Amino acid sequence: MSAMSRRSFLKLGGSMMGAAALGSVMAGCGNTSRGAASTAATGASGSTASQSSNHVILGYWGGTCEMPIYVGYEKGFFKDAGLDAEIVKITEDVAPLMATGELDCFELTPDKFKPMEQGLECVIIDSLHYGCQQGVSSAASGIKSPLDLEGKKVAASIGSIAQIALAASMVDGGLDPSKVNWLTYKNAQMDQALASGEIDCFAAYDPWPDISLSKDSSRVRFWSWTYDEGIRDILCCFVGLSTKRLKEAPEVGPMLCQGFKQSADWIRANPEDACDLAINAGYVPVGTDAGFTREMMIQEVQDYRFISGNKGEIDKSFAYIWEMIAKAGAMEDAPSDPAELDKYINETLYNRMVDYQGE
Repeated sequence: MSAMSRRSFLKLGGSMMGAAALGSVMAGCGNTSRGAASTAATGASGSTASQSSNHVILGYWGGTCEMPIYVGYEKGFFKDAGLDAEIVKITEDVAPLMATGELDCFELTPDKFKPMEQGLECVIIDSLHYGCQQGVSSAASGIKSPLDLEGKKVAASIGSIAQIALAASMVDGGLDPSKVNWLTYKNAQMDQALASGEIDCFAAYDPWPDISLSKDSSRVRFWSWTYDEGIRDILCCFVGLSTKRLKEAPEVGPMLCQGFKQSADWIRANPEDACDLAINAGYVPVGTDAGFTREMMIQEVQDYRFISGNKGEIDKSFAYIWEMIAKAGAMEDAPSDPAELDKYINETLYNRMVDYQGE
């Protein structure tokens, strides 16, 4: 079966959303219950810092997968790289924050690929980690893989990369994603909807799938960017940097990559210490009514395989993700000819969206 038509995809929903829109209280790549969009801690705040060429504002939503940001700041790795780092919590879309200079760098998920194609002013400068999205189904649904989704009620944020990935898997299997009843729920409501039978399954960023699986042993992990063959070796998240900031201070890019590499190396060697650092500093909440635990967090950190400084993995993952988007019929500006599509992805889009700053 060929890729879905643009019209078919529009029946599923609108354009792809940013990760900040995917959660309310806590999410792997979403929001936490910490305060408002304000500076959590600063290396040197005030007018002097804002005028410094090496000053960089790092944003976070509050997920486990943003661990290199927390570690890099708290352990001083960004400072060691020569940066005057400031860290802030993101509670709105990144576009206006970058435009006003209130945000320079953040964890960039594939949900930002379509906005970047359409003009979002940021670029991928480094790799960050592998999978942090999964799908959970009820035992009664009979869903064991994306090939079982036709005719089912599936909660996956409309237009999100989770929905895109599931639709692409169905297309690969000769199935029609438009025959799925796609529904949108807030992350915190998905588990309850699954338990009540309102939906047959859901797909979302961690930790929501892990929390749901811990509540009922009969539930099935039917899809996983973390564990499934093939996609588990595709980067789920990257380091994003404002193009405006990179143009203003080109030296910031390599410094950030140095800090992220030190962070990734330290996290892989010290996963439990990394989790305790993030918990104690208040970046990621555990032990709340949501059900996320320190043990779950440690497992996620080990599973994500944090990696920095690998351009080859960026190139491979970039192409793979865009090919999924194309299969799902969500590339309205792309050429239909396969050879031209490949050129559009690996030349036009790549040159616009990737500016690797590592060594």
